[in-house]
Amino acid sequence: MKRKLEELVALLDGTLKCQAFKDVSNNGLQIANAGTVTRVVTGVDASLRLLQAAAERGADCVVCHHGLSWGDSLARITGLNHRLVSFAIAHNIAVYAAHLPLDAHPRYGNNAQLGKALGLGRLTPAFVYHGETIGFTGTTARPLTLDAFCDRVRATVNPELRVLDFGGKRIRTVGVVSGGASDMIDQAAALGVDVYLTGEPSLQGYNQAEQLGQNVVFAGHYATETFGARALAGLVTRRLGLPATFIDFKIGY
Repeated sequence: MKRKLEELVALLDGTLKCQAFKDVSNNGLQIANAGTVTRVVTGVDASLRLLQAAAERGADCVVCHHGLSWGDSLARITGLNHRLVSFAIAHNIAVYAAHLPLDAHPRYGNNAQLGKALGLGRLTPAFVYHGETIGFTGTTARPLTLDAFCDRVRATVNPELRVLDFGGKRIRTVGVVSGGASDMIDQAAALGVDVYLTGEPSLQGYNQAEQLGQNVVFAGHYATETFGARALAGLVTRRLGLPATFIDFKIGY
């Protein structure tokens, strides 16, 4: 099976609405290939490791959450930038990135998929970042203890958690924002959720949680953002018939 690169880009642009988001990431197609796609690899980060894994699998396109181009980060193609860009071009690998659009998407996004994987119902968009609503609130089917909720997160997302148990012990409502969103703990408290699930801890987040009496579970920046890239692999195969593989490096951050 072979598709034009522009067909894949049209599918992803149309689904994720990348151009509608104000984002430091230059979302969308960041590096082109020779114009056709036969195999796709998806992943969290457009790292050299992911590009090498794509080349080993004969993929000619990488679709990821954290791309190569952020603001003017590619103003000079030197050092690591040169290694990454030259590797992609030498191996005819296109790179497509979706940052906030993949956090926010109500079906394929990191947060919607994470909420679904945790068995949350009544998923409702919430949590505003730079003017964009990127997260969700949801409810468990029945009340859980905080320990039981954490066990569910360990089994579904990451066995290694950081837990701040500054709130109540009964969990029914959950706020979800993947990645590095410890600066939204105040929004979680304002929404009144019983626990807030995000990826990466911070000292600022600890202090906010303690002072606001908010339960917070940190499940890893990388681990919480595998869900969207995995879902996009399925979308590409279903809609375009292309083999698409999500590669999980199980990075503990």
